[in-house]
Amino acid sequence: MMSSEVAPAYKKFVREGWVRAQVFEFLEAELARAGFHGADIVHTPVRTVITVYVERPGMVIGKGGRRSRRLSEALKRKFGFENPYLRAEKVEEPFLSARIVASYIARRIERGERHKRVAFAALRRVMAAGARGVEIRIAGKFGGQRAREERFRAGVIYRCGEDPVSSVEYATRHVLLPQGMLGIRVRIVKPSDSMPDKISLKQEVIEKLLEEIRGPAEEAPAEEAPVPEELEEALAEEGEGGGESVSEEGGRAEGDVEGGAGGEVEEPEG
Repeated sequence: MMSSEVAPAYKKFVREGWVRAQVFEFLEAELARAGFHGADIVHTPVRTVITVYVERPGMVIGKGGRRSRRLSEALKRKFGFENPYLRAEKVEEPFLSARIVASYIARRIERGERHKRVAFAALRRVMAAGARGVEIRIAGKFGGQRAREERFRAGVIYRCGEDPVSSVEYATRHVLLPQGMLGIRVRIVKPSDSMPDKISLKQEVIEKLLEEIRGPAEEAPAEEAPVPEELEEALAEEGEGGGESVSEEGGRAEGDVEGGAGGEVEEPEG
């Protein structure tokens, strides 16, 4: 019996990854003006479903579905997909996608707009979409003879750490101008609740803690501190003694006044 050779598993994964990268590159070039963000490829027994996420789905489908059919035929011819089916879905927040933002900057610079104005406009729109941070780097010749790089930043930019870096998205675009090639790189930190430097408390937990703190103080009225019996007796004795002395002194004072008023006053001799 002849044993059939079975390809190693890693070769299968390498081939699938290579095909996926080629499909992404093809779709990114074809759907640049539609605002390409990404794609999912699902193989089924009946067909291969390719879902593309774009800013403007209408540009993918085309008039009467003609463009989507043309793209499906191209995918079948170039990559050997059996019965490919192309779907288009709209990206909810286009300016949280680094690919869409990089394409947006490249298109405006290609039309002749100033790179600083375009970069600052993109910064504002990305931060307004809810991003935690954004960095835009544009390198090349900006009119002079020497090439240089300019950076535009806003918010927080993470460069290390597993959790922060996993929420950072990168994209690169190139624009060919009369003075030379410009390179555009966009880095966006997406909004996420799993950041290690972000602490959030649930409102339910806060209210429960406040109830536990306020509860005993409101229910139990304030009680007076007990006074020792010995101290009470001493205070009572002092109170009684002080009253008698005052009354006696007051009586003597009254007698003196009466005697002085009703008696005779002796005149000194001589």
